[in-house]
Amino acid sequence: MQANNLFIYHFSLCGKLIPWLLFVFLSAPLQASQSDPSRFVRDFEKFAELDKANPPPAKNLTLFTGSSTIRRWTTLSEDFPEIPVLNRGFGGSQLHQVLHHFDDLFPRYKPERIVLYCGENDLWHGKSVVKTFDEFTTLVTRIRKILPHTPLVYLSCKPSPKRMSKWAIYQDLNGKIQTFCEKDPLLTFVDLSGILLGPDGKPATGIWDKDQLHVNQAGYARLTKLLGPVLKN
Repeated sequence: MQANNLFIYHFSLCGKLIPWLLFVFLSAPLQASQSDPSRFVRDFEKFAELDKANPPPAKNLTLFTGSSTIRRWTTLSEDFPEIPVLNRGFGGSQLHQVLHHFDDLFPRYKPERIVLYCGENDLWHGKSVVKTFDEFTTLVTRIRKILPHTPLVYLSCKPSPKRMSKWAIYQDLNGKIQTFCEKDPLLTFVDLSGILLGPDGKPATGIWDKDQLHVNQAGYARLTKLLGPVLKN
């Protein structure tokens, strides 16, 4: 009887362990590919082609870059008609990938101002808050060396329905970056939570895409209203 119980216990344990091992085994290559610094080479080849076909403004340029919240903002020119803007977002990107493509972004376009949304994917894929914050400060330092008078506007990690399980971690990073920005007049931290959360502290309704991760046009309208006064200064 004891042998049968022991067999059942081991069989049950294996039944729980094997799916977990399969998940780890199958997800590891995905995590690695998401973090590959050279993952977006083709995106930047396309950017170069776009630059040849339609050269971006050489003066007074506001460069929007970072992950998919920027990449999917296809109405930038209409939303900020009084400002020369350029969208060079590459969806799914992390801060170390922005650093990897640094020369393709900041020395290339020499923007008068930078708007950055990045850091959310870093934390979602397991990078620590400390490491993500360190990469942000490294990016700021590198930008300062070549563009010492260029302000940078950082858009905070957003509270999407799909990733609310990480909201406390996102808020930890947001807090560190906000404190860092408050010490530097060329850095501006823009908190998105006030326009994306409802009165109950949960993601507001009607502003999210079907994937429950990205904002829809109603969400971008809120971002435009929030960011407009910042960009006019």
